[in-house]
Amino acid sequence: MPSFEALQQHIVERPWRAGLYAFGVLAFATLALLAADTVLRPESFAVRSLSFEGEFRQVDQQALTAAVMDSVRGNFFLLDLDTIRERARSVPWVYAVTVRRRWPDGVHIRFSEQQLVARWGKSGWVNAQGEYVNLHGREGPAGLPRLAGPEGLQARVLEHYRRLNALLAPVELQVVTLTLTDRHSWNIVLHNGLVLTLGREEPEPKVERFARIYPRALAAQVARVKRVDLRYTNGFSVEWANRTGAPRATEIMATGLNEG
Repeated sequence: MPSFEALQQHIVERPWRAGLYAFGVLAFATLALLAADTVLRPESFAVRSLSFEGEFRQVDQQALTAAVMDSVRGNFFLLDLDTIRERARSVPWVYAVTVRRRWPDGVHIRFSEQQLVARWGKSGWVNAQGEYVNLHGREGPAGLPRLAGPEGLQARVLEHYRRLNALLAPVELQVVTLTLTDRHSWNIVLHNGLVLTLGREEPEPKVERFARIYPRALAAQVARVKRVDLRYTNGFSVEWANRTGAPRATEIMATGLNEG
C-alpha cells in the first residue's frame, strides 16, 4: 500500500488530472442546470392537446373543457394533475376523474358520469353510492323516488329505501317517498298514495309485517285508506278517508294470530 508521502507526490506530479476531473464535474453540473432551466420554463414543452374519455350523456363537453382549460395551459412537466382533477369533478354530472400526461404534449382526462337514483330534499340528488349530488340548478331525470333526512345520512336513507322496496315488491307496492325526520322517525309514501307511519325504530320489521297483512286487510279498499300507523307492537291503525277525500275515523286493527 503506497505511503501518504507517495500519494501526495503522485498528485503533485500529475496536477492536470485533478484539474481535468474538476472541470468535467463543473461542466456536467452546468449543463444539467441549463437543461433543467430549459425544460422547466413555462413556455417550454407547452401542452398542445386535450383529450377526453367518457360518455357525454349528461356532462356538457364545453363546460368540462372550460373548467380545466386554465389548468392545462403551460409546461407539460409542471402540470398540477390534482388541480385538473378537482376542476373536472366540479362540473355537474361528473363523478370519477383520472388525469394523465400523454407524451409529448397532451393531457388525457378520463371521467364517468353520476348515476342518480333518487332526489334528496327539495333540490339535491343522491347517486348510486349514496352520496349527495348538487347539479347546480340543472334538472335531473324524472320519475326518481324522493328521499329526505338529516344532513350526512344520504347513504343510510338510500340503503333503507332499497330494503323496504324489496319487502314491498311481492305485494306490488313501491316506495316513492322515504323520509327520516330530524327526530329520526320514518315515514313512507307509496306509489298509490298510501302513507305509512313507522316511528323511530328500524323500519324493516314493521314494513315486513305490513306486507303480510296488506293483501287481506287493505288491498281491496286501499282507495279509502289515508294513512296506516305501524308504530303499534301488535297491530296498526288505519285512518280512513270519506268520499270527498277528507280524513274520517281512525280504526285500530290487531295483528298476530290472523297473519298466518
